[in-house]
Amino acid sequence: MARCHLLRRRGREYETVAIAVNEDGYREALGAAEEMKEDKASWVEFFQWLKSRRLDGVKLIVGDKCLGMLETVGEVFPDATYQRCVVHFYRNVFSVVPKSKVRLVAKMLKAIHARESKKAARERPKLWRQCSAQLNGTGLPGRLRTVWTRH
Repeated sequence: MARCHLLRRRGREYETVAIAVNEDGYREALGAAEEMKEDKASWVEFFQWLKSRRLDGVKLIVGDKCLGMLETVGEVFPDATYQRCVVHFYRNVFSVVPKSKVRLVAKMLKAIHARESKKAARERPKLWRQCSAQLNGTGLPGRLRTVWTRH
């Protein structure tokens, strides 16, 4: 789901937009809700509304780890898997990384996400040693671990 921030004459308003990838691999907007809260009740209402418009066969939901959405996915779409949005995850990571280390951490994250599997990502010992050596003493590994587990 995408949350779009729109600037209007009356001030800032928010729209939540459901975007899907169809069977041909193209994105399409399924629906939108204005000024939706991010609590469980709002997500249940939004997802049920999408289902009432004949949305079915949902296999994957990608989101920003909003707790309301997380609590609702399995309830409304029991066959769907939830995945953390990589862009939002990167933003959370970079928020605790000093500017001088952003490129290094970005390189490390890109190497992880370019691998076919978790096992393949762990098979890059040279990269990990280089990154760890450069991050030593910064306190970053602990902060990154916190971001990784919370976000």
